[in-house]
Amino acid sequence: MDSFKQKDVIRLWSKRLKDSYKGTYGKVGVIAGSRLMPGASVLATKAAVRSGAGLTTANIPAENFSILGTHVPEAMLYDRKDSLEQFIDGLDSILIGPGLSSYDEKDVLTLIQQFNGTLIIDADGLSHVRPLIKYIEKRPAPTVITPHLGEMARILGVSVTEVKENQAHVAQQFAEKYNVYVVLKASQTVVATPCSASPTIQSRGNTGLAKGGSGDVLAGMILGFSNRYERLEDAINSAVFMHGYTAEYVARTIAVEAMTAMDIVDYLGESMLDVQK
Repeated sequence: MDSFKQKDVIRLWSKRLKDSYKGTYGKVGVIAGSRLMPGASVLATKAAVRSGAGLTTANIPAENFSILGTHVPEAMLYDRKDSLEQFIDGLDSILIGPGLSSYDEKDVLTLIQQFNGTLIIDADGLSHVRPLIKYIEKRPAPTVITPHLGEMARILGVSVTEVKENQAHVAQQFAEKYNVYVVLKASQTVVATPCSASPTIQSRGNTGLAKGGSGDVLAGMILGFSNRYERLEDAINSAVFMHGYTAEYVARTIAVEAMTAMDIVDYLGESMLDVQK
């Protein structure tokens, strides 16, 4: 099991080309938020934009348009009631799950079977992984799941203790068996891929991340990073590292008790400069 370090982030850092345009860095979609949890879509969408995505579209309830439009004016908005097939057309990567509350399983299956880009499943979207796993493992395009220990336990139908005591093994075995990328979140986050023999482990960050919304930000960062790197594995590891590193950067000026998920998004640009010094 390898540790992903700052030198790896710097070595792999994706440079922006002078003749590039927004399409160069990916057209991404965020299916997130609900009537009672509009903030999750804000956090995930803004994190994707901050992480370098070229064009970001948020698929949200129309009643949340004003909230997301105010906080993330760079994002395009798409009404959740409209055609899912039309939404996915032309996108390179999609994140589904943050603050979603409930979402029709047949629509998740549509994503799995009809979307030809990278699909990132987080939070409420993870409840569909277990019943649809036979379809997920057949996807020709990459699938990424981002569970915390409890969510991984529910997917596997085992206890949280079993997952916690065998994090690396559990993540790697699942990645290889079902052809998915696994980001298993804990104080030490494990990243396992179907194309690598062993997982990487990351321990950057602090207890300021132990707050609601931190996972939404990480998922949005993975989405934003996903089209900036040649290898998805490098994009995921770099996003996970920067999520933890930015929490450490924020803690230089804000007490960890007062840190919020939005602080991670707001300071991400500064920490990106700092990590490369």
